[in-house]
Amino acid sequence: MFTIEMLPAAHGDCLWIEYGDQRRPNVVLIDGGPSSNVTAQRLRGRISERLGPSGAADCAELLVVTHIDADHITGVLRLLTERDGPTPAFADVWFNGWDHLPADLLGAKQGEALSAAILERRLPWNAALDGAAVMVAEGVPLPVVTLPGGLALTLLSPTRTELAELRPVWEQELRAAGLVPGQPPVLPPPEPGDVLGDGGDGPLDPDQLAEEPFESDHSEANGASIAFLAEYDGRSVLFTGDAAAPVLEAGLRRLADERGLDRVPVDAFKLPHHGSRYNLSAGLLDLVDCARFLVSTNGQRFHHPDAVALSRIVAGDAGRGGELVFNYRTQDNELWEHRSLRRRYGYTTRYPSDGEDGLVVSL
Repeated sequence: MFTIEMLPAAHGDCLWIEYGDQRRPNVVLIDGGPSSNVTAQRLRGRISERLGPSGAADCAELLVVTHIDADHITGVLRLLTERDGPTPAFADVWFNGWDHLPADLLGAKQGEALSAAILERRLPWNAALDGAAVMVAEGVPLPVVTLPGGLALTLLSPTRTELAELRPVWEQELRAAGLVPGQPPVLPPPEPGDVLGDGGDGPLDPDQLAEEPFESDHSEANGASIAFLAEYDGRSVLFTGDAAAPVLEAGLRRLADERGLDRVPVDAFKLPHHGSRYNLSAGLLDLVDCARFLVSTNGQRFHHPDAVALSRIVAGDAGRGGELVFNYRTQDNELWEHRSLRRRYGYTTRYPSDGEDGLVVSL
């Protein structure tokens, strides 16, 4: 088995991955969404169901915190700091904290608090990388980590440049709050804002929308997102966090060159930054051969997924015969279910069952 459950994490990401023996699957958790009761309850439910009531009967293979934005990190911080529910034992935690940011070159307070929680619980921290930053380096092959059970993760992002650019932003935010890097805050702060996507108010014209010039997301926090290709038993998924399109393009181009390919075949592509137009470029789509695109957001805060981003999929070769998969049904995304659009552009849609949020994608 190889499944991805996009838990209902409001405008954020909380991805529960299972692979291996269906009777006793291996588990990977990517991000924890914002600190909402709905997300926390669903996540703790999965922990109890799969890892035992105490959360420690089995060890989850990996926790990945892609970056420090609140809609990805605060749910993990809640999971590791609350004492009234099951907390899984993680064989490794991938998270780039202050000490992993190069010194020579938004959500930083949560990053400090999560760093403290990892240390307090004595969890392995970037152990697969010998404690160093989770990143890709120039001049050497892309790092590949194979987890117990056979799930292979090929890192695509971030590079040293993105981590270096994050360091002054991280420090500036902490200094403004009267905090010192390396000394965690007593309480997590309110959630910060994010890069907005424009859902569009008029009738959809994917051909016209797809022609809008691409402008890249310039958020340092998003640019430092951990992104990787996960492969198991002949199936693969591209997990992107909120990574910037140019960084993902560079990583995928390197991967294609290393494997002697023109395009990287993937069975599912979790769209970066919840389907923002600033993170999904035509160049990025040209580097993948994919027929299933995953969107994790309820769209209520930032109107993601962006109509321009999805138009770049359906109006190009990527969307022909493909599937758009949403973990919520919203006013912004249900426009893509219109029969005339699906017939004209040759794609299908998938939403949660009526009355439900979140869904499972089985590969």
